[in-house]
This record gives sequence, C-alpha cells and structure tokens, in this order.
Amino acid sequence: MSKLGRISAVVGLMLIIFSGVAFAAPKQIVIGISMQGNQSGFVQYITSGMWEWQKKNAPDVKLEVVFADDDAAKQLTQVETFVAKKVDAIIINPVDKVQCAAAVDIAADAKIPVLTVNTITTSNRVTAHVGSDDVVSGYLQMNRIIAVCGPTAKVAYVDAVLGHSAQVGRTAGYQKSLKEHPGVTLVAHDTGNWSADESMKLVENWLQSGKKMDAILCMADCQLIGVVTAVQNAKMIGKIKLAGMDCDPLIMDYIQKGFVDDSIWQDGVGQGENVVRLAVDAVNGKKIADFYLPYEVCTKDNLAHYFELAKIRNDLAKKYF
Repeated sequence: MSKLGRISAVVGLMLIIFSGVAFAAPKQIVIGISMQGNQSGFVQYITSGMWEWQKKNAPDVKLEVVFADDDAAKQLTQVETFVAKKVDAIIINPVDKVQCAAAVDIAADAKIPVLTVNTITTSNRVTAHVGSDDVVSGYLQMNRIIAVCGPTAKVAYVDAVLGHSAQVGRTAGYQKSLKEHPGVTLVAHDTGNWSADESMKLVENWLQSGKKMDAILCMADCQLIGVVTAVQNAKMIGKIKLAGMDCDPLIMDYIQKGFVDDSIWQDGVGQGENVVRLAVDAVNGKKIADFYLPYEVCTKDNLAHYFELAKIRNDLAKKYF
C-alpha cells in the first residue's frame, strides 16, 4: 500500500471512530414518579399536568408513573424500586407527612434528585418542593366564612386524613384565623378521611346530636359532596354555610345553585407541569428551588372565571385518565 493509501486508511478509520462517538445516542432521562393514588380527581390533575408538560416540552424524557393507593408502605417500596433502577430523578406525592420521609431519605442517599409535589414530608433532604401553601388555604377558607357569617359565628370543620400534610397545614390556617377572630366559636371537628360517605355520616351525627352551627368547612371537595347531602337531608341548605377546597365540578355547580358558599382553587395542573420542569432541570445540573402556586377563593361572584379554568383542567384529565 502506498504512503498516501496508508494515510487515507488511517484517516478513514479515525472518521469511523469519531462518527461513532459523535452520533452515539444520548442517555435517556428517566424520572420515577410515585403519586398518592389515581382515584382522587385532584391527583389526576397533577399527573395530567406532568404528562402534558413532558409531551410538549421534553418528549425524549421518560416518565415512569406509579400510584401508591394511599399506602405509605407501598410508596416506600415504589421509591426503593426507582432507586434500584437508577432513575435520574424521583418525584413523590407523599401519602403521609412523617412516614414518607424515609422514602425521600432513600432517594437522597442514592444521590438522586428527589422532589415532592402538592404534599410534603418531614425530611429536610428534598431537592425542591412544588405545591401551594396549605396554611394559606385554611386561612383563606376560614376568613371567607367568618366574613359571610359574622364575627360571632359558630363553625365546624371536617378534617382530611389526620397526619396528611394538607390536614396539618389547613388546620394551622384555621387556627390562625380563629385566633384573629376570638368571637368565633369552633363547635366541632373530626376526620372525614377524604371520603364523601364518612364526611356525610360525621355531619349527620353532629346535626342529629343538636349541635348548632352557622358554617361547616371541608378540607376537600370530595368530602363536601357528602356533607351537602347531610345538610340537605336535614333541610338546612342555606341556613348552614358550606365551604370546600379544590373547585370540584359538582361543588362549582352547588356554588352556582347557592348550596355552597365557596371553594378554594388550587392549580393542580400547574403543580404537575412545574415539578417535571424542575426535575429535568435538576438532572441537567441546574440549581432548583421550591416553587409555590397561589390559592384563590372561588365564590358565586367570580365563578365564571373558575368554570373556564376547570373546563380546561377537566378536559386535560380526561385525555389521560
């Protein structure tokens, strides 16, 4: 082979090697996501926001979404599985504020960025949290009811699952508002466990036992649906003001009819979009921080605006569930 031929062969070999390196497929980013459960409409809004953002903005990123069925032990196992798979980031929608801290710590020990969405844990090792301030939601809801019922109102509220971060935060918001309005009396509260049936039975017991109240607040609209039935059966609709959280479509209809005074709007889709956005940033080495979306009070006066937002949100959820 001539000298020129040898040079050409070497150059050709180098081009082959170089092209193999230059055009090697980049490693796909995989994000493991453990959500509380897929029965809650609000969790569906968050999850739909995740999928929609990924589809539009990061189609090469893979989202592995699993649901913990409101079981903290199951959620821990799911996170352990993600760690074993060596995913690039983990998003957790914690079932329980205390119990799910262990899941966060396992991910952090594995040097995997771990983000929480909507609900929080007691672990201080979360890379970032995306959600809305539950203390603010309780404060807004109680303040609204006091404004409607007056400074000497008798109020009751239906708790979410005890120990859930939303329950803890919203209770703190209620207490803050009540402290600022010493003339208001808290006559009853107990847990409805995110359940319409349990919440209905709880309020039926209150009313049948003769408790007098001007208003009942619920920490979620899925509970308020049952409470409306209890108050209807007692022929007290309109006499007892009712307040909820999350702007469920049925509750928004009840606001329009005058059965319910208000609900608190929380942007679940926005939470889902932003937590995936931040997870991708974290994997790419960018510094990320907590991201909070505001709560807003929905009443009959501004209902048209929230009906429009709810339609967009509900159509998106139907696309994925």
